Amino acid sequence: MRTAEPPVVASMGSCITRDNFNTRFNPDYKRYFSCALHQNQSSLIALMSPPVDVGWEPMRELSDYDRANIDAELSRSFLREVVAVRPDYLVLDFFADIHFGCVAFDAGRWLTNNRWNIHHTDLYHRLRDEDRLARFDIAHHTDDYLALWQESLDRFLALVRAQLPETTVVLHRGHNTNRLRLPDRAETVSLRKHRNLARLGVARANELWRELDDRAAPACDAVIDLTDLPTATYDDHPWGPFYVHYEPAYYHRFLAELVRIDLDRRLDADARERLTLVETARTADAGRLAGEDAATIGRLRERTQRLQDRVAELEQAAGGRRRWPFSR
Repeated sequence: MRTAEPPVVASMGSCITRDNFNTRFNPDYKRYFSCALHQNQSSLIALMSPPVDVGWEPMRELSDYDRANIDAELSRSFLREVVAVRPDYLVLDFFADIHFGCVAFDAGRWLTNNRWNIHHTDLYHRLRDEDRLARFDIAHHTDDYLALWQESLDRFLALVRAQLPETTVVLHRGHNTNRLRLPDRAETVSLRKHRNLARLGVARANELWRELDDRAAPACDAVIDLTDLPTATYDDHPWGPFYVHYEPAYYHRFLAELVRIDLDRRLDADARERLTLVETARTADAGRLAGEDAATIGRLRERTQRLQDRVAELEQAAGGRRRWPFSR
């Protein structure tokens, strides 16, 4: 583990992971980590299939970032580059397998079916027009997709373990939100009803995402799970409102969780034992205080009940007495 400089992070997934290492979301993240490499929005099935060694041209204007993503998708360069970087942490999320899936062409060749970039290449148009593409996604081909995805995950992690034995693999559990926060409303509203987005069955997509994460979690060294946060999206998100564009608190919490993982791995056995002792004492103290609070509440309830009973007795006794003219 590096000690003089911040730990190095590589990520394979989407903006739900990469945005945590962006000063727009976590202004001081560089105090804690250096993000050296990111594979963006690639299906694990596509990533672990043979490279597509053909040239391509854009069918519309694409940014340099989009071009770089397409080149990485076709070349599978991440598999070489992550070994060269030798990161302290490799963080994974499986957004692309949920939102895009794959297209198959030729024998054993796969592309991520990314409507935001690969669809705008002459390569995709040519393969489509020649009827050489077969769509393959987790929602419509669930059992077959899970089987191939599992095989791809196993090969990917085998490569990481063999080539990067000191790298800590962190699973970032993902989820889609169906809530939108508006500045003039106290409660969140339906994202689908208020914004024109690509249709997504959020409940089913999250169920399938949990399936992927549940399969990957036992093989990873650590897990960051923020799926229980009441997270919404919002219009002022730098990339706009979307199913996985969360409120600022999400990114702050993610960074804190990764810092916790990093601290735990840096501690020696004696320091970890001391921290465990502190946490045990805090938990016991919290339980004691909760018990004292419960006892106090119980006594107050008993006292209140006695007072109410006494009031009822006095009212009953006074029922037959003459009341003053202005009494109520």
